[in-house]
Amino acid sequence: MPESADIPLPPATLPELVAEQVRRTPERIAATDGRVELTYAELWDRAGLVADRLPDVEPESLVAILLPRSLGFLVAALGVARAGGAYLPVDPQSPPERIRRTIADARPVAVVTDASGHDEWPDRVVLDDAGRPACTGRTSAGPRATARPANAAYVIYTSGSTGAPKGVVVTHRALTNYLRWAVQAYPACGGATLAHSAVTFDLTVTALYTPLLAGGRVHLAGLSSGPGRAALRISPCTLLKATPALVPMLEVLPAEFSPTRELVLGGEELLGETLARWRSAHPDVTIINEYGPTEATVGCMEERLRPGDPVPSGPVALGRPIWNMRVFVLDDRLRPVPPGATGEMYLAGAGLARGYLGRPAMTADRFVACPFGPPGERMYRTGDLARRNADGTLYFAGRSDSQVKLRGFRVEPGEVESVLQTHPQVAQCAVVPRADAFGPTVLCAYVTAVPGHSPDPAALRRHAETLLPEYAVPAQVVVIDAIPLTGHGKVDRRALGAGAEVIGR
Repeated sequence: MPESADIPLPPATLPELVAEQVRRTPERIAATDGRVELTYAELWDRAGLVADRLPDVEPESLVAILLPRSLGFLVAALGVARAGGAYLPVDPQSPPERIRRTIADARPVAVVTDASGHDEWPDRVVLDDAGRPACTGRTSAGPRATARPANAAYVIYTSGSTGAPKGVVVTHRALTNYLRWAVQAYPACGGATLAHSAVTFDLTVTALYTPLLAGGRVHLAGLSSGPGRAALRISPCTLLKATPALVPMLEVLPAEFSPTRELVLGGEELLGETLARWRSAHPDVTIINEYGPTEATVGCMEERLRPGDPVPSGPVALGRPIWNMRVFVLDDRLRPVPPGATGEMYLAGAGLARGYLGRPAMTADRFVACPFGPPGERMYRTGDLARRNADGTLYFAGRSDSQVKLRGFRVEPGEVESVLQTHPQVAQCAVVPRADAFGPTVLCAYVTAVPGHSPDPAALRRHAETLLPEYAVPAQVVVIDAIPLTGHGKVDRRALGAGAEVIGR
């Protein structure tokens, strides 16, 4: 059983930790999008203006932030925290129906957005690109509420096997445990980070907040040309967190997008072959393989390849737990498996999320009693399989269910199947991951038609695009006569595709 260091940490919340750094370095640049730079004092003041305009926010109140990755998003997230609430990131590029469903499920007390629409939300705060609230916004009266470590800090929605996404509730205690560890584990965060991924992906939490606890700078830019690229030339990226699928992109992007000191990879399995060429061009950069589901707050294990360390072939180890986290590899009776054997990973410790928003049964199913800790302790059943060496080092060994990772995003095929089956011409659907001929894994959907109909694969993909985020839309749709079944009456996923012609892409 890999054990982490037990590090006593005084209770704290995200706004308290950021406020400490604001007091230390008020005039230092905290964040930039390549056009506008905000000092720590300016960032904090604008967050305060947002907090003042949020109506009726108390601890456990949710505020949706319907903004892209931007200065406005960072200001809004800190503003919600200063108001005492928890923020819910919502990607404005998602299909409108998915946005409405997410907000209807979460029931936030307010929505922070920009002036590009979204006026259907009655309680909304409008920000400009630099995070300044509109003057017409409502101003809160009285003192702001103060969240405690046990209160929710944010809620992130992940794909759900029942056909609907589910919101993971992360507390300030869990968030600050990770951030305090990350500040000392990734000293490069005191330089500059690049926040490039979608705000609905908790990988972004590392890039957004660790610099703000260490006096560093956050670059809010995509992996493309634009003003953000020019800013990177002036203040190079010292720490980058990305998915392994992005490493080949770094090889062809301009040099300023590659970190000069630390590259943190997570969200999907990391293979040594993925790293080899980039590492040969950047031999002085430390590479960290960080593992952690959303339910364990960003990251809970790490393995390091320091300058001079050889890059292994095959899977890179998951390593060992971070501060105040424990990892168990158990059999189906919750007994530790011996070294070399494969079991399911369970996580326990300070980084566990509270559970799923409004879903007590699902929470009870995944967050179970921990037989290895004090009374009342919980552990999270990850669904990930692993094996460990005699020294306790863990290696990923697949999934115990059908969940897949695509470009770092968690996708439940059941959710995709549920969406496609809402089309009036689809009778049945089965979705499976396939290795694409050009490299990355993609989703392939196999459908049968309602009698008397001939569904068009391209139309089915357009239907999926209206309800699913881009990364979850099947790359291929195949119309077949019948879904193959096993002798037990279950979908025979191995037989899917045998002799079928791909007629949609």
